[in-house]
Amino acid sequence: MAGGYGGGLLACEPQEALSSPSGCGHAGARPPARTRVSSFGDDAELANDLPPNWNLKQFQKQVQSVLTEYFVSHAVEDTAATAADLLASCPSEADELGVVAIKAALDRAKDAPAAIVRLLDSLHRSSTLDTAALVRSFEKVFCTLEDIKVDAPHAEKGLLEILEGCIKGGAVSSTLLTKLPESLLKAGLKAEEDRDEFSSMIAKTVVELKTFKVAAGRCMEEFYTALNAAEVSNILRELAMPDYHHEFVKKAITMSFSQTNEQAGREAVLQLLLKLSGDSILTKDDIQWGITRLLGQLEDLMLDNPRASEMATEVIIGLMKDELVSVPFLRRCRLLRIGDSLGLKVYEAVQRKTPEYSKKHLGTASFKKEIRDMILEYFNSGDEAEFGRCIRELHPLASEQAAELVRKIMVFAMERTGNECQMALNLLVWISRNEELSPKDIEYGFDDMYSHMSDILLDVPDAEEMARSFVVEAKQKKVLRETWPDPERSE
Repeated sequence: MAGGYGGGLLACEPQEALSSPSGCGHAGARPPARTRVSSFGDDAELANDLPPNWNLKQFQKQVQSVLTEYFVSHAVEDTAATAADLLASCPSEADELGVVAIKAALDRAKDAPAAIVRLLDSLHRSSTLDTAALVRSFEKVFCTLEDIKVDAPHAEKGLLEILEGCIKGGAVSSTLLTKLPESLLKAGLKAEEDRDEFSSMIAKTVVELKTFKVAAGRCMEEFYTALNAAEVSNILRELAMPDYHHEFVKKAITMSFSQTNEQAGREAVLQLLLKLSGDSILTKDDIQWGITRLLGQLEDLMLDNPRASEMATEVIIGLMKDELVSVPFLRRCRLLRIGDSLGLKVYEAVQRKTPEYSKKHLGTASFKKEIRDMILEYFNSGDEAEFGRCIRELHPLASEQAAELVRKIMVFAMERTGNECQMALNLLVWISRNEELSPKDIEYGFDDMYSHMSDILLDVPDAEEMARSFVVEAKQKKVLRETWPDPERSE
């Protein structure tokens, strides 16, 4: 772990540690969390989860079965078609498919990496596996490489072969080399006379990375003594090595752990990263890669600092609140289990401590569970205001999510007693009058209920009559327009 610089200004209280008249925050740039697209993909896709009828082990088992047959048949196009069908059922798991495929190759014979390159190339050319998903796959493997090497001693050689093939085929960019762990880069070094184009790129990256890490380390040592964020910004700009800024992010955070005043260290690094983002020095990618590397090294960090996990949690919460990292990105890290068991504990702690952020990007299964719990809790407590607060934690809701919420308020009531039906109506009235959902949201909920009526009738034989009662009462209470379900007339 980085050496501590516990003296200097960080031994004091943090209130004015980084106040600067020259502009901090996001004055000059869009907050990273509001930038939807990065090398990890589109945030709208990162938040997606497995369908309710699937689980991770089931998906992994299916992929492993497909790969086992592929390593025997080497039928690239047939295997790619089967994988495409699997991803059509589980579109959120393209990165997991890549992880399983790469690991499977590293566990097998020496010709397996080349075979996997052919398969990944086919999947990429058919747009079944996009570049962002493959980048996430590689990052998961990078973060777990030391564990993989325990059972596959030649994993580094195989992984470099796969990476080289993917770069040559255009599935990923050669800039991914700048994100390789230093140990993996060094494993790819060759004598100068034996170097080809790929190994020459690796040799160049090794030199650049070493240069940048020395400069970044010296820069951060000075920062935690003087707290001059503007000077850090100038140094990074003069270094002009943006491909390695993720190393700076990780270094800045880990060094904050070793400060004498824990809170001051945390606030200092958060304000520094906020300023560097506002100065357009750090990008969404830089911070995301820094976070994945931080979480991937938590186990080692805790050898020096047993509280590293808790400290990482608080830093990530701060990054989220400052809009430096997005909830969908953290959710994807959790789904990929970046950092393994320690990483999962961090994600869970972040989610538990920040429901107002984390609930805005629930996956399909989690959203369904959340609204079920909300409705059942309301039937127990009758607390409409609390239900409204829970809705606000879920905002912004897609129209189909709002419709599902309204539908389930009524259907869950139908499955119970007349008392719950009256409570459901009262809740819809309260939601409407307090504008927690729009009139259109509520209309779509009634539409959704009738579109599911054949399924509802299986559990509630009187569902049609009960639904009519909801419609009549909702119209009387001005929750539902009088002309529904006829199309609304345009003025």
